[in-house]
Amino acid sequence: MGTAVYRNYDAEALYGQYNNRAMIAEDALAAIKDDQNARSSAFRAGAARKHLDIAYGSHERERLDLFLPEGDGAPLFAFMHGGYWQWNDKEGFEFLAEAVVAAGAAFANIEYALCPTVTLAELSDQCRRAMAHLWREGPRYGFDRDRIVVSGHSAGGHLTAMMMATDWPGFGEGLPPNLVAAGLPISGIYDVEPIRLTPLNDAVRLREDDVSAVSPMFMRPPSPAPVVVAYGGDESEEFHRQAGDFVATWTGHGMRASLLELSGRDHFTALSALAEPDHELFRQAMELLQAAD
Repeated sequence: MGTAVYRNYDAEALYGQYNNRAMIAEDALAAIKDDQNARSSAFRAGAARKHLDIAYGSHERERLDLFLPEGDGAPLFAFMHGGYWQWNDKEGFEFLAEAVVAAGAAFANIEYALCPTVTLAELSDQCRRAMAHLWREGPRYGFDRDRIVVSGHSAGGHLTAMMMATDWPGFGEGLPPNLVAAGLPISGIYDVEPIRLTPLNDAVRLREDDVSAVSPMFMRPPSPAPVVVAYGGDESEEFHRQAGDFVATWTGHGMRASLLELSGRDHFTALSALAEPDHELFRQAMELLQAAD
């Protein structure tokens, strides 16, 4: 045991808490991703109502896909992928849209630039631009812009909370303070300080004085929108602690924040539950969309 660098963890142990890929067999993770990619490709090709690669900004990765149910006026589930802000594309996550659209909601799949080509603050602003674009263009695309639920997994869970903590009128002229009606972060990181102290920071490049500005844990949300904070029961102690501390902090700010432990799910299979209509995570997503009415 070396010198503690964060809480009771030395550098190696702390990295072990956040190195999710090392917690699952390589072939098991590959099988999960292969299944998700196949389902995503099939849904993307066969979706009846879709708008692909919508540009919401000038960067080549500032783009999103929108999948719509039959008929207009549906609520919108806006999703941001994970990958520790340095990996992955929106392609491969369309599989999540299938059950959401079948249940009568629209689904936006958001892509953003990756670290180290941008800072985490710039990346967060890109996602804000995506959300602002969706709100402004909602009437044109046919979904109800006043019923937007934001969600994301892992790094996307962090970005979900960042969207909920945003002062929208301050970010863009004409945007409403309640642009986000509800949130569902999954396996997120709400205090990025431990990331700064691990090799994951080689790409993210957080400095000590950056942490508070990009950590939702330390932000006071401007509107009391409900948030369900989900995490896998088989995830590391730090992911459990992050979720619990975040809910406790935002509840103290008057938010309607609740915890949802996904029993028997690790960091990667926690996301899979969002595509399973009989799972509690999917049911919670539907309840948030309905509550946005």
